Amino acid sequence: MYNDGLTKMGTPHFGVSYWIDRLPRRRPSYTRYRGQTDVDVAIIGGGMAGCATAYALSTAGVRVCLFEADRIGQGAIGSSTALVMQEPDVDFQDVLDVHGLRATRTIWRMTRRGALDFVAAIRRLKIPCQLEAQDSIYFANDSASAQRLRYELGLRKKAKLEARWLTVEQLRRETNVEAEGAIRITGNAQVEPLRTCLGFAAAAVKRGASIHERSPVERIRTGREHVELLTAGGTVRADRLVIATGHPGSLFKPLARHFRVAETYAVATPPLGARIRAGLGRRRAMLWDTADPYHYLRWTRDGRIIFGGGDRSQPHPRSRARVLVQRTGQLMYELSVLYPVISGIQPEYAWSGPSVTTADGLPYIGPHRNYPRHLFALGFGGNGLAQGFLASRILLRHYLGEPAKGDELFGFAR
Repeated sequence: MYNDGLTKMGTPHFGVSYWIDRLPRRRPSYTRYRGQTDVDVAIIGGGMAGCATAYALSTAGVRVCLFEADRIGQGAIGSSTALVMQEPDVDFQDVLDVHGLRATRTIWRMTRRGALDFVAAIRRLKIPCQLEAQDSIYFANDSASAQRLRYELGLRKKAKLEARWLTVEQLRRETNVEAEGAIRITGNAQVEPLRTCLGFAAAAVKRGASIHERSPVERIRTGREHVELLTAGGTVRADRLVIATGHPGSLFKPLARHFRVAETYAVATPPLGARIRAGLGRRRAMLWDTADPYHYLRWTRDGRIIFGGGDRSQPHPRSRARVLVQRTGQLMYELSVLYPVISGIQPEYAWSGPSVTTADGLPYIGPHRNYPRHLFALGFGGNGLAQGFLASRILLRHYLGEPAKGDELFGFAR
């Protein structure tokens, strides 16, 4: 934990994610890997994509072993604001410009289906993650952004996607935000991200998967008939290997050119009193803006605001604490501009985490021609929950040799 700077500002949980701090002290844990094992599929990465894939494969009767270098869910997912979005982390018009109308409509349809299936799976598995349906409101910071947003809405309507325009007055009445208009999108959701990830991990183990924390994979050997993973505690041999680490990292350096890594920042206020809540609108929707990089806002059940975004390049490790202090101050200023009633309140939590994106804003999910025994799930940006679950469906189909129409749109060959 960092403890310089923000403790003086009155932020007791500096460098600690709100979601991680909310976990019980006796949280579920998994042993370090020891020994030698043969499995059908090995998975590297214990975030949402990795845990959901372990669940999907083990449900299908596949022998699975998952390796997490740290603790389950404590990477990008544990640092997120946990918005479950039915669309990619990019505007429709930007994907349309690159991939054309038919492909873009399919990408939106698949992402929406993935989000709906994700919510259904949470309910079916009875994961206690405070799942809550929430609309989302995408608002324009200025008149130029409002013009672009209206164009975005027009394209979505032509593609028969559900969305509607909020006027300045409607936006003010709904959110008490002063902006130039907004798009309202129904059917999204929010969860507690770490509890969600742990829930899928537990469901995978219940179906026969083995999971190992604090077990980084140090080396990979690929043969004609199997892949061998080497860890400090032993080796595992698998027919196929799933890489669900967000970024390819040092094990797959040739793929790094496809990805951009930034640091995203977030703050959580203390629980807000009734007087302040009265000045924050109806609090029935998640918010995000048209800034580049964008900001997002959500509410918690205990009356807090979580506000984040404004991604920046990753700082040098020696500068992380100082940069987090600076970014926290900036986020609280921007939040007070959005909601002046917040002015003077200090955050109770401030944290950061990695955000891995791609050139076209879409994740890479599936095989790569240079790695015939590997399947990848990388580059989810700000939508790692819903698209991480979508990745588990796509990877299951690839493993079974039954890819569906549209899966190729998330592949490396797109």
